[in-house]
Amino acid sequence: MKLQVLGPADFQKMPWKNGLGVTTELAVARRPGEDGFDWRISTATVASPGPFSLFPGIDRSLAIVRGGTLTLHVEDCPDVTLSTRTPPYRFGGELAVTSTPALETVGVPIDDFNVMTRRTAWQHTLAQHRLDGDAVTWALPTDADAVAFLYCAQGQVRVNFTDGQAMSLPEGHALRVGGGDACELRADASPTHIFLTTLSRR
Repeated sequence: MKLQVLGPADFQKMPWKNGLGVTTELAVARRPGEDGFDWRISTATVASPGPFSLFPGIDRSLAIVRGGTLTLHVEDCPDVTLSTRTPPYRFGGELAVTSTPALETVGVPIDDFNVMTRRTAWQHTLAQHRLDGDAVTWALPTDADAVAFLYCAQGQVRVNFTDGQAMSLPEGHALRVGGGDACELRADASPTHIFLTTLSRR
């Protein structure tokens, strides 16, 4: 099992594809071409209404980290309003999407969490949990090329692996896991808000 802890010094900020905002790349599998990746995990800030960038052939999942609610107006789909309490929303990157934020605090943008995978080659899952007392068991993908990725958005999470390894991951840090079986996740600080992503080849 391979473990890699990532922190703010490892993340890369870059402009949105449409130039209307900023994305922070947490992890990425790069490739040649216009979009430049096979998969990407990132966060972004949204402060005002506007369109999303188009990513043809990409499957996307989006969830809210903090800052308010975000209403998505998705081509040919009903509007959906996301908050820190709603499940991640999945949609095709080729769809025209605009968003309308409702900020919790004036002048403080919404932070969101994004996972993107190239549809012909990769697939992903995304879940979010608020840890408070009870542990969450996270089943890790077993395929050789698969990746499991944990991001601690708030608080501090204790990670206990079945082989006896353990670590605490603080707010704003991520853990990339290759291999393994399962692990147990508990809050080391309350409240603790985490995002769990798995990536695997089709």
